[in-house]
Amino acid sequence: MTTTCFKRKAFLLGMPIIIAAITGQILAEEGRPGSLGKNNLLELPEGMIEALGHEDFKVRHAGQRELLAWGKKDLQGSIKALYRIYREADNPEVRLRSREVLKALVILKQPLPGQGYLGIQMEASRWKDEEGVMRPAVLITEVRKGTAADLAQLKPDDLITGLDEVRFDDLAPTSRLADYIKSKGPGDKITLKVKRGKEHLELTASLRRRPAALDEIVQWGVLPVLPQETEMDEDYFQEWLKKQKKGDRDFPQD
Repeated sequence: MTTTCFKRKAFLLGMPIIIAAITGQILAEEGRPGSLGKNNLLELPEGMIEALGHEDFKVRHAGQRELLAWGKKDLQGSIKALYRIYREADNPEVRLRSREVLKALVILKQPLPGQGYLGIQMEASRWKDEEGVMRPAVLITEVRKGTAADLAQLKPDDLITGLDEVRFDDLAPTSRLADYIKSKGPGDKITLKVKRGKEHLELTASLRRRPAALDEIVQWGVLPVLPQETEMDEDYFQEWLKKQKKGDRDFPQD
């Protein structure tokens, strides 16, 4: 009886090891995203890198989209794997497209301190509701390209009648909107209630980082020339690349 119990305990204790070994073997054989390959880097799905250098533009473009979708599932691991591919690629098309995907993933992963930013110019306005009552609103006079407002498909002449649970009153609706946006952080999502002609829409915007140059308006009373979001992203990515390359020099790979 004692011998039987001992064998049963030993078998049960060994089960996790057996399961882990079998699972690891299956993952390695199937080459699923998330499995580790050479140099402990994530293995990309078979054929994905080849697609980036394909002679057909549509195949290259589709491969880039698939690579981005794959990378979003594991930002940390995919960034490491793609950085190595970007650095070692001989094919210019593979290098270019892997860089674009790598940049997008790095931007997604970047820490985003500071205040939220929508990306519009605006002025106070009014609109008439269904009961004929005049209500305060915010009129969009300009939408900056590449900003949260642009990506949310806001347009000049749109009337913002509210956002989230905020309702405007007669006292400076533009200030109310600006204060609310600044109370949020980059990456936060807001829902805007928009009147566009006769349509009433609800649009969701994912806020970006507020450019420091905007503070010049308060200090100097003038509108600064703001960098495009794409320029800000490229600057951040360039700094990130410099750090990675410095790390490569300090800790060279075999």
